[in-house]
Amino acid sequence: MQVELIIKQVRERKGISLRELEDLTGIDRQRLSNIENKKVELENISFIEMLVIAENLAVKITELFIVRHIEIQ
Repeated sequence: MQVELIIKQVRERKGISLRELEDLTGIDRQRLSNIENKKVELENISFIEMLVIAENLAVKITELFIVRHIEIQ
């Protein structure tokens, strides 16, 4: 199983710019960009950051993730 963040897709679907998300969350725009572009390992993103992002995008925190199943042969 592989877990992937889809914050950028959710943010863009809602028509919110990175600058707006920075203003809403108080999280530095560069940090948000690094998270969205997978430059930050998932385990290095705090639960509070994820909660604040989800809240300000008006989605459940689980909507910021997709789970991909990997078949092992």
